[in-house]
Amino acid sequence: MKQSAIIYLKTILCALLLSVMTAEAQNYERMSEYEQNLYGASAHVNGDYETMKSIRAYWVKECNKLKSRNCEFVLCGTSEAVLKVTIPARLLFVSGEATLSPQAEAVLSPLLRFVSHDDAVASCIVSCHSDNNGSERYLSDFTKQRAYAVSSWMLKQGVNPNNVQYFGLGNKIYKTNNDNVKNRELNRRVTIYFVPNKKMLKMAKKGQL
Repeated sequence: MKQSAIIYLKTILCALLLSVMTAEAQNYERMSEYEQNLYGASAHVNGDYETMKSIRAYWVKECNKLKSRNCEFVLCGTSEAVLKVTIPARLLFVSGEATLSPQAEAVLSPLLRFVSHDDAVASCIVSCHSDNNGSERYLSDFTKQRAYAVSSWMLKQGVNPNNVQYFGLGNKIYKTNNDNVKNRELNRRVTIYFVPNKKMLKMAKKGQL
């Protein structure tokens, strides 16, 4: 009887642990109205329930593989089918510069498989954000240059130009107030949205993801 109780408790504990791990990977985030208006149909994905469920499961699996304490991975967009990766700008750029730093390739390379020329299962939207240190015009131009640097690097790796869009959003979408050094660093970031393409939708519908 005691042995059965121990086995039962172990089963419950394993199930709880699995649910916690799964919940960690299944973080959802609503796109702001500004983002929805900006990206429009580019970030719109829809399909039947089972197809969307399969896509979410695929992204969760990939999130767990890519999990990094430095980057954020969440699902967003229509039916939570879009993978949003947020990367601190300091991991990709030297302060005040718009060219990629030597360490940027190691950060970006694991993401390439989603949009690689032959096996692409998604298109991507690269958006760069800043703190409020500068004029609106300067921050818009500067973040656009940084977003272009990321997308340009992707194209050099063989990503189809039709699979990449980029935006410099300056200080328009901020994570927190720009009232101290730590918060300003949080606002300086690159977000990459991976939007399922027709190939992924077809594979998900057939249960092949």
